[in-house]
Amino acid sequence: MELESNLAGFESARRDFYGATRNEFGLELLPQLDGCAMLDVRGSDLCMLLIEIEKLLSTLSSNEFGEFWRFRLNNIRTAVLLAQSFGDAGGVCIG
Repeated sequence: MELESNLAGFESARRDFYGATRNEFGLELLPQLDGCAMLDVRGSDLCMLLIEIEKLLSTLSSNEFGEFWRFRLNNIRTAVLLAQSFGDAGGVCIG
């Protein structure tokens, strides 16, 4: 399924948002966006990605900044849920 190219955020978000989550929240998958062209998540890692997304969603404020990131994180969350419906054949690519 092809979607818009900025649904997870702009290129600078790799470093400024997702990259910062390793230190602040102890995340493993999303911070990898700060050093790779494409994050390809499959199989049991989809559960881990969903946990990371839910953790970030629970910390967002209700201001404009929070809404900006809530929209993007929910895009990833939706993709993960869809991918999980395909079992082992499902995957999410964020790039």
